[in-house]
Order: sequence, then C-alpha cells, then structure tokens
Amino acid sequence: MPTFQDPVVDGEEACHALRALAHATRTFDDPAQTYEVVGDLLGGLRSLEQVLDQLAFAHTSSDSIARTDDGDHWAGVEEAHAAALALRRASTLVARAGLALDRASQHSGRIAWSPSVGAAPKVTESVAPRVNPNDSFQRPDPFALQGSGAKVSRRNGMSL
Repeated sequence: MPTFQDPVVDGEEACHALRALAHATRTFDDPAQTYEVVGDLLGGLRSLEQVLDQLAFAHTSSDSIARTDDGDHWAGVEEAHAAALALRRASTLVARAGLALDRASQHSGRIAWSPSVGAAPKVTESVAPRVNPNDSFQRPDPFALQGSGAKVSRRNGMSL
C-alpha cells in the first residue's frame, strides 16, 4: 500500500508493481484489456516524469551538503549537478515515451475486439456470383497483349 510519505518504500513498491505487471502481461485472455493497461501505464509514465524532476531538484537544492566518499565538497556538488542533469534528461525521455504511449492508446481505443468465431468466410460465388463465367474479378493486364497487334480493351467494373 502506498505511503505517500516515504519515497524509499513507495519506490520499492512501484518496482514490485511493475515487475508483477511485466509478469501478468505475458498473455491476455481478453485483448480488450490492453487498452486499460495502456491507459494505466500512461498515467504511470506521467507520474514517473514528475518523480524524476523532483529527484533532480532534490539533488541541486541540497548541494550545500553534498560530499564525495572521501569528503570533497566541490566534487560532491559537481556529482549532484551531474546527477540532476541526467535525471532531467531521463524525465524528458519519459515524456517522449508518454507521447508515444498516448498515440498507442488512441489507436488501441479504436479497436472493437469481437469474440473469436473462427476464420472469416471466404468470398465465393455464392456470396458474389459472377455475371459472366469468364470474369476473374481481377483487372486485366493492359500489357499482356502488347505488341501482338491485338486490340487491348480495358474493362471497368463487371462485364455483361
């Protein structure tokens, strides 16, 4: 359960939740559920972008107490600002991923998943009978008789 107060505990919980989601999304019983999951991930990415920005701010706002392991203050400040820069870059990349995920969500939302009823029926003459038994339902090749002296006529639509 999120604490909304302890970033270490909530970060660990987010990691476990994403790991569980990675496991759960290996298969879907109902592909219509993918839209909801994509939407939840989109919300998660927006929160992740905010978290990364806040982590970057925490690195620079506390640089007065930054030190390296050997006690060097200025090297610690440099590392804090380098970390903040990398976190801001990560935030920008997450924002770009969010745009791509939003686009995927829009496409996914246009899908009406119908129950599986087998393969689609093949179009046969009982569905679309030929008027002329020689019709092939294909356009004639205009170059097939080229050079033979025969007149090439192009048919549009069905022949009667």
